[in-house]
Amino acid sequence: MHQLLERAQRRAGRLLREWLPLNLHYRPVGIHARSRELPEVPGAAAAYYEVVAAHTSHTDIPAAFYEAASAYGGHLHSKPPRTEDVPAAFVLELRGGRLYADNNDSVAVIAADDRLVGDASFQYTNKTWETIRPADNNIFRQAYFLEPVPVTGTVCSLLSGGGAAIGNYYHWLIDSLPRLHLLQAAGLLPEVDYFLVYNRDWRFVQQTLAPLGIRPEQIIDVRTHRHLRADRLLVTSPVRGTGAHTPEWACDFLRRRYLPPDPALVEARKFSPYVYISRRDADARHVLNETAVEELLRPYGFRTYVLSQLSFAEKVALFGGAKAIVAPVGAGLSNLAFTAPGTPVLELLPQGFVVPDFMELSYRLGLNYRWLVCPNAQAATNLGDARREHLTVDLDALRPSLTHLLGQPAAAVAP
Repeated sequence: MHQLLERAQRRAGRLLREWLPLNLHYRPVGIHARSRELPEVPGAAAAYYEVVAAHTSHTDIPAAFYEAASAYGGHLHSKPPRTEDVPAAFVLELRGGRLYADNNDSVAVIAADDRLVGDASFQYTNKTWETIRPADNNIFRQAYFLEPVPVTGTVCSLLSGGGAAIGNYYHWLIDSLPRLHLLQAAGLLPEVDYFLVYNRDWRFVQQTLAPLGIRPEQIIDVRTHRHLRADRLLVTSPVRGTGAHTPEWACDFLRRRYLPPDPALVEARKFSPYVYISRRDADARHVLNETAVEELLRPYGFRTYVLSQLSFAEKVALFGGAKAIVAPVGAGLSNLAFTAPGTPVLELLPQGFVVPDFMELSYRLGLNYRWLVCPNAQAATNLGDARREHLTVDLDALRPSLTHLLGQPAAAVAP
């Protein structure tokens, strides 16, 4: 009921923004296509810091996975690309810059000359689940504008985009936090007064920023700052550029800043090194025959963990000490970033939702990744339904997959 009410409010808000004129002078008057060129533009009041040069990224995608991968026709959810041209990763400084983020579909970064910064903003369509051109950012159709909240000092935006990126742990870990590496590499991190997030009360936001020395009073969010103007606004390029490949520098940043896990915590919790992740508390992608799966896994020494019950530090300790991981596809697998290279991983995938996110992440991390597609005679054919598809694991397929994954039968593995 709460989600239905939120969707209705968002839809009503979108209609009002387009129909009810107020403060139209805050609508951008044009577009800056490339941040690199902004320092030379009179009135833009910008500085550009390139951190990682443009390059070509490669991912080794097994032919069988590529064949099984879902394709929905959108850019982000078509067959996974083996090669991507990755634009330069940068930090952009905008003196007197504005940021507008009052909806689920876009983030608008606006320079002092009232032009949208195309490659630092974000825009997508929730109809086809793909990113779209800066010229199609819905801020250009918007008629109703809030007055900007003035912020004295330097604000760094950690907003990573719309849709799932608004409140999803995976996108926070992969698409938001690594932006701090770009700030650090540019020498600007110590100068930040405030960090802009979607919701400062989310536990994972607080627990991931605190170890980096970022205090609660430095965290502001779009609930109170949907439209802000900062003395100095710092934004970065998207962590994954214009594609889906996770850059090695993002993985290195996460491992460098959060590993090794707290030894006292490791000793206190005594996590099993054989880890099965349950989504029983999630609202989608449940393993319908999970009891049978757990019984099959038990002789190998696997124990079941529900990640929402763990703190961020406990998740780092759990994945950091794992010798093998079995899990249905879900945001919790972003914690693979803390797993030792070579660790075997078996991902369970619904037939309608065979997505490459964790196959690709495992490749970057040097993990021994395997997958098992769970057949479904009524598999979803569109992304909206596929994201919610439950799984029934074929136990006869799981048994040999485990032996293959671990290299030996249950009796030899179990402690």
